[in-house]
Amino acid sequence: MKAIVAFLLPFMLAVCLPAEIQSTPPQPDDLQAALTNFIHAFDNLDWEHFRSSFDDDATVFFPRGFPARATGRAEFEKNFKVVFEQIKNGKTAPPFMDVQPKDMEIQRLGDVAVVTFHLDDRPGMLNRRTLVLRKNAQGWKIVHLHASEVKLPVQ
Repeated sequence: MKAIVAFLLPFMLAVCLPAEIQSTPPQPDDLQAALTNFIHAFDNLDWEHFRSSFDDDATVFFPRGFPARATGRAEFEKNFKVVFEQIKNGKTAPPFMDVQPKDMEIQRLGDVAVVTFHLDDRPGMLNRRTLVLRKNAQGWKIVHLHASEVKLPVQ
């Protein structure tokens, strides 16, 4: 009898438990979608979609060319407009880049996420990126971007 009860108990619990406790269908990963949209907008130098990825109060450390931290939309957009023109370099149609994050790690901390990855887009250098995103009423927005690079050892 004990064996029958032990066998049937999980099935009986599943039938008796409210549906919302049993399981919830997986929700679309809006953080991953925000990251994908940001990278796609950057690849295509789609200014409006790119800039909408950022919070108004975001801070940015650029890897080169701008030694000071850019604080707030006016500062980081001014710098990114220069970067966009440098990347275009006379090209007229997207995609202008092919950003391919490597070794991506996402750390979720409630309504905040820290995303780190590498870019292998400059010979002899390892480009490192850190994005800090916060979820608000408009979705996930970048509140900090830190871009740095380190010279790879000669092999």
